[in-house]
Amino acid sequence: MKQLSVCLLFVCTVMLGVIGCDSIASIDPLKTKGDQGSADQKGPSKVLAAKIERFCGDCHKMPDPTTFPKSRWPEEVIQGFNFYVDSQRTDMEEPDRLETIKYFQAGAPDHVDVPRADQMEQPPSPLRFVLDERYQAKVESPSTAQVQWDPATQSIFFSNMRDGELRQWSLGSEQKTLEASSSSKLLATGSHTCRATKCDWNQDGFDDFLIGEMGSFPVGDHEKGRVSLVLGTAQGYLPPKILQDKLSRVVEAKPFDYDDDGRMDILAADFGWRKTGALRLLKNIGGSAESPQMESIILDPRHGPVGIDIADLDGDGKQDFLVGYGQEFETLELHYGQGQGKFQREIVASLADPSYNLSAFQIVDLDQDGKLDIVYTCGDTMDALLAKPYHGVGWVRNLGERKWEHRWLGLLVGALASSTADLDGDGDLDIVAVGMFPKAKDESEGTFDSICWWEQTPDLNFVRHSIERDRCTYASCTTADVNGDGRQDLIVGEWLIPNVSAFRVYLNQPVSP
Repeated sequence: MKQLSVCLLFVCTVMLGVIGCDSIASIDPLKTKGDQGSADQKGPSKVLAAKIERFCGDCHKMPDPTTFPKSRWPEEVIQGFNFYVDSQRTDMEEPDRLETIKYFQAGAPDHVDVPRADQMEQPPSPLRFVLDERYQAKVESPSTAQVQWDPATQSIFFSNMRDGELRQWSLGSEQKTLEASSSSKLLATGSHTCRATKCDWNQDGFDDFLIGEMGSFPVGDHEKGRVSLVLGTAQGYLPPKILQDKLSRVVEAKPFDYDDDGRMDILAADFGWRKTGALRLLKNIGGSAESPQMESIILDPRHGPVGIDIADLDGDGKQDFLVGYGQEFETLELHYGQGQGKFQREIVASLADPSYNLSAFQIVDLDQDGKLDIVYTCGDTMDALLAKPYHGVGWVRNLGERKWEHRWLGLLVGALASSTADLDGDGDLDIVAVGMFPKAKDESEGTFDSICWWEQTPDLNFVRHSIERDRCTYASCTTADVNGDGRQDLIVGEWLIPNVSAFRVYLNQPVSP
C-alpha cells in the first residue's frame, strides 16, 4: 500500500484541516514508535494480518499504524488500494478492505500528539536572530523554492516556482548604511522553476545556471517538465536554452561527468507524481558547450527523488552522487563511483515509515573529521495535512570505510530545508532549519516553531533552540554573512503569503551577558 507524500516545495493544493495537539512527548523517527494511545479495537486474525502485511508492505516498508490516528486510517487504506489498482498490477491477492482498516485502527492511537513548541524544554540560546525588513524583494505571490547567497556580488538569487522566475536581488550601492532595495533583477523565466544550480557550464569564467522546471504549479502527472541552461556573459545572462523537455516535474539538475569521457553530463531529479518521475541521466552526446545535445536515460524508474548532490563521500578520489527519495520510499541512496560510468548503489539511511516525508538534504562535514556527512530534513505536511511528531532534522554521520551512523537531532513540524554554518562562532558547525505548515495559523500562539537552530556542543551533540514561532511559511533557507559583520545570518524563502518579500533576512546577534 503506497503512502505518497507530495513535497510542499512542489505543490499548491487546498489547505484542509488538521488535528491540533498539546502533548510534550517527542518521537525518534529512526525507530518504530509503538503505541501512543488506546487501541481498543480488535484486529484481524493472524492469517489475515499476514496477508495484509504482505500486501501493504510489498513495494515499501510496512506502514506503522501509530503514524496516524484511528480516524484517519480509512482514508489512508482506501488510498493505498487505489494506488495498487492504478498501478495495474494483478500479481497480489488483495485483502478485505474493511478488515485492512480494522488492522490499522487496532494499532493506532486516538490522537497523534505533537509537542507544543512553547512547552518543549530547551536551554537559553546564546544567539538571537533579528528580522531586518530592509532586505526585501517584493513579489505579488512568492513561492520561493530556493534561496542562494553570492558573496562576490553581495546578492541573493531566488526562484519563484509559481511564475517560474529566477531573480537576483543585490544590496544597495551604499553598503555601509545597508541601503537595501526592494527591486530585483530578472535573470530567466522557465516553466515553474524549482531550483537553479550555479556552475560554469562552458568554462568561460562566467556563472551559468542549470534549471529544473516543474512544468506545473499544481501537482500532477504530465510531460511538461524540463531542464534548461542559462549562460552568463560579460553583458548579462542569455535567454534559457532547453536541454531536455517532455520530462515530468524536475526538481533539480546537477552537472556531472557521469562516464568520465570529458563531456559534462547532467543528473536530474525528476520528482514526478504518482505515475511519472525518475532519476535521469542527461548524457552529453555532442554539440557545443553552448548548445549541447543530450540523451535522456532513466537510471532509476522510481518517482519521488527530492534532490541530488555530488561529492567524494568515501574518499577514494572518485565522485559519488547522493539521491534522496520521498514519496513512499523515504531513503537516502548513495551511488559510489567506480569510474567509467559504473556506480555501486547503497541505501545509507532509511526512515522508519512511508509517511515520514523526506524533503531535502545536504552533504557537509558536520563533525569536521575530514569525512563528508549528510544532514536531512523530513517534514512535508501536504500528504496528509497533519502535524507529525516525527518531522524534523537528522544527521547521517560518515564513520569511514562506507559505514554510516544515523542520528535523530530533533523535532520541527513541516521541516523542508536546512543549512549548516558556524552560527555561534565557536569553531564547529551548527544547523538551522525552517518549517512549512499552513495550518499553524489556526492553532493558538506558541504551538509550532517555524525556524530553529541546533547548537553543536563539544561532545558532538546538538542543542535545539527556537528562533521564531507561529509563522511557518518557509520552504527554503540558507546561511550567509549578509551584513558583513563576521556573523552568519539567515535567509529564508517565503511561500504563498501574498504581497510580501520573496525572502526574509534574520541578522545574527549575540545575546548580551
